[in-house]
Amino acid sequence: MAEWPETSIWKGVTIAACFAAVCAAALTWQAHKAKVTEQRFAERAKAYRARADQGDAKAESDLAYLYSHGQGVPQDYDEALRLRRKAADQGYADGEVGLGYMYIYGQGVPQDYAEALRWYRKAADQGDAKGQYGVALIYEYGQGVPQDYAVALRWCRKAADHGYAKAEYNLGEMYYYGRGVPQDRAEAVRWYQKAADQGDEHAQRVLHIKWKGMSTVMEVGLAVGFLGSLLLLAGSLTPGGSFGGGNQRKSALTGMLVLSSVVLDLLGFRYIGILTPMSAYAAFQLGKGLLTGTTVAFLLLIVLPNNLWPKIAKVGLGLLGVLCIGGDLLLVANYKPRSAVLTLRSFWSLNGMLPGMIVSLAIVHWLATRSRREAEQQ
Repeated sequence: MAEWPETSIWKGVTIAACFAAVCAAALTWQAHKAKVTEQRFAERAKAYRARADQGDAKAESDLAYLYSHGQGVPQDYDEALRLRRKAADQGYADGEVGLGYMYIYGQGVPQDYAEALRWYRKAADQGDAKGQYGVALIYEYGQGVPQDYAVALRWCRKAADHGYAKAEYNLGEMYYYGRGVPQDRAEAVRWYQKAADQGDEHAQRVLHIKWKGMSTVMEVGLAVGFLGSLLLLAGSLTPGGSFGGGNQRKSALTGMLVLSSVVLDLLGFRYIGILTPMSAYAAFQLGKGLLTGTTVAFLLLIVLPNNLWPKIAKVGLGLLGVLCIGGDLLLVANYKPRSAVLTLRSFWSLNGMLPGMIVSLAIVHWLATRSRREAEQQ
């Protein structure tokens, strides 16, 4: 059996060090942005406090928001509650909505859906869109009241008619999934478009108008994947490089697979949404699963000695099989007719990704086992 080249280990260490450097740079930048943002919130809190001490209801409500979220001031639900009560006692709608929110989630008070609805209704009766939207959500999800999509639709439409983007997006969801109304894709798109025109990122993502903001984890993951693919390709093309012979070919193929995975993730992030036809969605998930599984398998082939790969592959295949079966059973157990579309998309996500990875891992495992046996026979 061929010995694993010692130089390839140093190549792996080099790649890992580069990955770590990219992650460290991204985290440092995020920490810097967080510090600057916190300073701005602190200045804002100081200005709000000066006006709130004079009984300004808007300043009281705005300062309560900062205390509730711990922005510029220590998080303090009791102080947020006190300030919102002062604003609400003056009939300020935002203060009433804020109180409703705190009762919904039990922030500084025991969770109380009835009290939340009471405060939302106070704001809604003033024509406040946020209050109307709050009432709509309570009825849509049946929080302390019987679930009633018809009532939820009526209040959500009132908020949407005021131009509240979140209500417009939610109204699109109700039409798309048929909650309280017959399913109507055209009407759903119309409301999504209204929300998107106001800059709602969820609606823009659904309509493929704009990239939804990536999380730091995804940004770092894509950056690491792109850098890793370049390093693997460069190592395979360098004459007399670390990955010579078969390992050089593995490095080139793995680099192409990693780069393809990054491109596919970007395309999926940009173009795959809830309006994507189910057949296209299923095909994308299966293709992504096959590519992901093959990429992971080849990365393991490069990093790990050949004699360890079959055992690791068997464990991986077993875990993926359990996850696939368990996930399907969980989806079946929690199936509800009103969320049939969402359930089907979850089904294809699970049964595209995991079986795709299983198939690719099984193929690579078979190839590695055959190569090992041929080497032993020589």
